[in-house]
Amino acid sequence: MRFRHLSLAEIAKRRADAARDQDLLGSGWTPDERTLAAAPFMTDYVETTYPGTGEPALYGRCTGHPMLADGPVMTSPILARGDGWIRTHGRFYRTGEPRAEPTISPETAFDELVDRLASVPPPQPPAGWDPGDDLPEPQGYGS
Repeated sequence: MRFRHLSLAEIAKRRADAARDQDLLGSGWTPDERTLAAAPFMTDYVETTYPGTGEPALYGRCTGHPMLADGPVMTSPILARGDGWIRTHGRFYRTGEPRAEPTISPETAFDELVDRLASVPPPQPPAGWDPGDDLPEPQGYGS
């Protein structure tokens, strides 16, 4: 899987959405069914700290993420949490059952992700791809 850098506009929207949601959550609002139905699902997770920040994050098995393949994922730092959901810097997640072991170090989480990525063959460019072209915009970003 090839990652691309977010544009400045995407970063600004992501931050604005997170700030808006923090304000709403601080006033007692909770995400509705529609919001959570569109959210990725995290299960078999442990709480850890986001590398370099000390802020809480989840590491676990994720399905339905709009930009990442199903499998092990570390969330961005958690801004808020409720019954069956979390809000991170990037998006809402629905949460299922946590892993039996309660915590995992950031280093262990990182090592598990690196091991998984090392076993995946690199993607091949599509037919007709020109290396001078910019990356295409992902489908469904920000939903």
